[in-house]
Amino acid sequence: MEFTADRHQLSSCLQKIQSILEKSSSLNNLENILLRADAGKLEIVAFDQNCSARGTLEVEIGQPGAVSINGRKAFDLVRSLNDEKISIRQESENSLVLIEDRKSSFKILSAEVDEFPEIDFTEPASSIQIGSEDLTQLIDLTVFSVARIADPRYNLQGVFLEIEPVNGIVDDEGLEGDREITAGSHFFSLIATDGHRVSVARNRDISGRISLGERKIFSRKSLQEIKSVFSRPETLNLGFSHNEVVVWGEDFILVLRMLQGDFPDYRKMIPEHFSHRVVVEREPLLYILKQMNLLAQEQYKGVIFDISKGLMKVSINNPEMGHGHTELVLGYQGEPVKIAFNINYLMDFLQALPDEKVLFMINDKSQPCLLQGMEHEDYMCGIMPIN
Repeated sequence: MEFTADRHQLSSCLQKIQSILEKSSSLNNLENILLRADAGKLEIVAFDQNCSARGTLEVEIGQPGAVSINGRKAFDLVRSLNDEKISIRQESENSLVLIEDRKSSFKILSAEVDEFPEIDFTEPASSIQIGSEDLTQLIDLTVFSVARIADPRYNLQGVFLEIEPVNGIVDDEGLEGDREITAGSHFFSLIATDGHRVSVARNRDISGRISLGERKIFSRKSLQEIKSVFSRPETLNLGFSHNEVVVWGEDFILVLRMLQGDFPDYRKMIPEHFSHRVVVEREPLLYILKQMNLLAQEQYKGVIFDISKGLMKVSINNPEMGHGHTELVLGYQGEPVKIAFNINYLMDFLQALPDEKVLFMINDKSQPCLLQGMEHEDYMCGIMPIN
């Protein structure tokens, strides 16, 4: 096998699959990638026990063929070279693979190609189309709420996917088979909860064909892989097959194993009505929370909001570290309310929210508060107060 490739393109493709490769494993192939060159294209394949990836780029082929080499070493060597073009080839009489440009040359050992597993990258017939930037935004707005500890009742260690009509009506025909989805007609929603908070992020700019009521749970790692691989703006396709989701764009395809189990009805976690509605500038509030966080500790993370007409007082009182308070002027004209939250929960949502203003909807200390974007009302986070 022999091919010549653009170093930047090859390095970029190899970089995207690095998080998939296992650092140590009893299965040596989990550290390896497969390079397959044919018909002017190079395919780069990597896998672990829950994810498979294939990237494709155009190359100049001297001799078609395939090799299996250590993926991390290949990436390190390729990015260490300086020329715009580099060549990779394997001599038929030995197991060494040559990686070189005009000045530098390296040889690394290859593995048996026959030992690399055959991976099915078939694209499902039905799929949803969504922009990579939109999907990344949804991931950022929810993944921080994934539970760290297993719950025997539900699987909270992933992010729940729900595809539902905007009007909430699903007829019997829609539940039985694929239906056409047009932009604006359906919500593509990601939801995550750890029992103390619930994050919901929706997007209506989707299209395609898929079974209505489709419900799946992404693992945290799967979503990280999607963000890493599809980092540039493009239209993505998502299709489902048994317990896997297939995600593909212009030159990359991922096959990801979904988590099994039930997910709670997140709608029951958010009150339908609120007695207090407070609009706050996001950046000033986030700056204040970062100030208060300087006095927070693992054992004490509570920040107190004392809201009255035209003013929000924010304070922290940590007996083991110290005290702090500050004020924020706002246009609130309702009844006074005093309530405390885990400061990290607030900061997680505000740092991911792209809006300039955020709406706080509050009842009392016994019910969740809801934070919602003013420009994007489909971005929200319900947080239980601290008593």
